[in-house]
Amino acid sequence: MNRWIARWNAFWFPLTSTLPLAGARIVTVAAQLFWFGPNLATHINLATQNSHFSDPQPMIRLIDHLFPRHVFFSAGGLTTVWWVTTIAGVLALIGLRTRTALFVFALASWFWVSHGYSYADVHHREAPYALFMMALPFAPSGARLSVDALLRRRRGLPPVLSSDLALWPLRFGHVVLTMTYFSTGATKLLAGGFRWMNGYTLQNYVLSDAIDRHIPLGLWVAQHYWLCVALSVGTIVFELFYFVSLLLPRVAPLIFLGGVFFHIGLYYVAGHPFYQFILLNLIMFLFLDPDRIPGLLRRIDAALLGPGPEREAPQPG
Repeated sequence: MNRWIARWNAFWFPLTSTLPLAGARIVTVAAQLFWFGPNLATHINLATQNSHFSDPQPMIRLIDHLFPRHVFFSAGGLTTVWWVTTIAGVLALIGLRTRTALFVFALASWFWVSHGYSYADVHHREAPYALFMMALPFAPSGARLSVDALLRRRRGLPPVLSSDLALWPLRFGHVVLTMTYFSTGATKLLAGGFRWMNGYTLQNYVLSDAIDRHIPLGLWVAQHYWLCVALSVGTIVFELFYFVSLLLPRVAPLIFLGGVFFHIGLYYVAGHPFYQFILLNLIMFLFLDPDRIPGLLRRIDAALLGPGPEREAPQPG
């Protein structure tokens, strides 16, 4: 039992540099703030043009029970929530009161996703990214590359260069991605068996999406049977064997890049906007391994830390 506990701790909680986590915080928050963030006008239109929710998500159902509808789900209420989201996002991005700001920003982001899906079809593309965002407040995400780190330096306190909690949000994001891909691949096989890989199934899906969304590349792909067979098999192999990235760290970067190009290809062929999956794979590629941290972040961090050699905690192999 002690051996298994030691392995568990070695996987989730090794003593690791806090710099990768700080970089992941900046990329994650910036993308959510400036790219994936809510369109306030759209949400106000949804709330004011509908007298009730068609499929209220759990968070929206809870809020609707606790507060009168006009408090949150009105132009004034949603505008207030939008400003809270934006302010929390800016504070999380610059790293001021980082943990509190990250928690509020992640929770508010959950609110907007839940609200949008309470009137229409529910999709899953935001789920792994939202879970990863909520993991960040429970780690020293503001220990580096942050206003909090600068204030700590001005008070004469030593920088937090490493922590046994610095890696677990990235590990968590990696595991969530693995579970999501495996579930998707297994569902395809359970629902259609090997017929999903017969080429005709993918031809039908791609052709339908390409016609609906006016995608010339999708129309071209759908006309090439053997290419669709190869893409079908490749999709199943990628989704079912993504877990190999957990077992073989040396090949993990290639699998993460494969995930990036997989979703880019899916977008240009069928128009599926899995942008959060693209970015989450890219975050794993850049920050899961401390040795792969971009040099620019290292230089910025060195400037913020001030003169003196930095001693990074080694990453256990």
